[in-house]
Amino acid sequence: MDKDFHFKSKKAKGYMTVEAGFVMPWVIFLFVFLIYAGFYLYDKCVLFQDAYMLCFRGSVQKEEAGALDYINIHMKEQFGSKYFGTGGVQGNARKEGHEVIVSGVCSVYVPLNHFLTMAGKDGWRIQAEARARIVNPTKIIRKCRMAENALEYLQE
Repeated sequence: MDKDFHFKSKKAKGYMTVEAGFVMPWVIFLFVFLIYAGFYLYDKCVLFQDAYMLCFRGSVQKEEAGALDYINIHMKEQFGSKYFGTGGVQGNARKEGHEVIVSGVCSVYVPLNHFLTMAGKDGWRIQAEARARIVNPTKIIRKCRMAENALEYLQE
């Protein structure tokens, strides 16, 4: 009876080793996948924030034509090199009516891209677009002061 107990304990240790040999690669794969998913989420948030900041700062320039000039000059500086796991951001700015639109595109590099991406999808590609209405703060302040003066004049 003592020999049977000794034999079972050796069998259990070998069983756990084989089981761990199957489980550990999946655990490592899960951790690596979560790290890359974190890179993707971080890059997506930062890309949208950078696009909106460029858009907003360009929209409050004193001259309406200066919005695109400001954005194009500061685009490389704003996007910078703060993105994890990407080769950089491709930015684009355009003006439609009284709005300025900034868009950016980048891709997170993943070692097993075909296994971690659904078929027919862009995969780990990130796109962000921000819009802002072009506003001349000086003109708005002047119009508000004119309206305030007119109201004061009417109240007298």
